[in-house]
Amino acid sequence: MRFGFRELIFVIAMLGLLGSSYLLVFQKANNRRQVLQAEIEQKQRALANLRQATAGIEDLNGKIDELQKAIEFFESKLPQEKEVDKILKEVWQMAEANSLQTRTVKTLKAERSSGYSEQPIQMTLSGDFNGFYAFLLQLEKLPRITRVTQMDLKKIDERDGAMSANVTLSIFFEPDTTVTTVQ
Repeated sequence: MRFGFRELIFVIAMLGLLGSSYLLVFQKANNRRQVLQAEIEQKQRALANLRQATAGIEDLNGKIDELQKAIEFFESKLPQEKEVDKILKEVWQMAEANSLQTRTVKTLKAERSSGYSEQPIQMTLSGDFNGFYAFLLQLEKLPRITRVTQMDLKKIDERDGAMSANVTLSIFFEPDTTVTTVQ
């Protein structure tokens, strides 16, 4: 086999075709493949982040039902606005049952919020500390929501165990939703 000028041109043309196909076809395809691979990796990271963020959503309806039951429970503990005077009388009777003298009782301005209202009551009590402690324990066991927001205890020097207390209670209740219309 003779290797001549035509064969040399043919080999050079084949090498040129191979080089140009590498530059024009394979390199562009390789670059495009790398761009697509980077996009795939970015989308996979975003999908993993989305899965992590939505991991607890499957149980969302169960959590909503649980919170709704908790709201209903606390609403059942809220008396109606018209029952606040009954609660006040009950607290007064508890103080007397524990041998406490009720010096003053003042209702402060009620604070309204969406779904409930809070009625602060300021009381001045005096008597034996053990009776006051028993009063607080009974107050804690009331079937409705009450909160002691402020308490100031002072010892009365004349007798052992005697004290005076300024207490601010908050009674929570459902606001009256009926609207009276004037005709």
